[in-house]
Amino acid sequence: MDRNKQILEYCPNFYKILDFTPYEDDKISDKLIKLYQKYIFRIDINDPEDVESVKQLDKVVSKYIDDYMFRKEMQKQILNIKVRRDAKDLLKEIIKSILRIFDNYEEYTTRVIYISRWI
Repeated sequence: MDRNKQILEYCPNFYKILDFTPYEDDKISDKLIKLYQKYIFRIDINDPEDVESVKQLDKVVSKYIDDYMFRKEMQKQILNIKVRRDAKDLLKEIIKSILRIFDNYEEYTTRVIYISRWI
């Protein structure tokens, strides 16, 4: 099977992400989609860590497109990403930072709901 087709099997939201048209002055969304595209097609399919990161990135960028609150939070947080000078793979470090932003967002926005009893 073709390598790109194998990668697209791990990215069910690929076409939805590419079809997304951000506002004219929204540069961050445009850059994020380009990063997504560049990253998924340069991974090693035989490396399970890379495959898992592509699956997560697909989920994160899809959530970015669908969820307005997450988009605003990501746009604020993405400007604060710092990468070490001695990083070997700059793109991979940026993607890891984006995935951490998503994990933090999920952790802090999910509410714990208690079911109380009425006496």
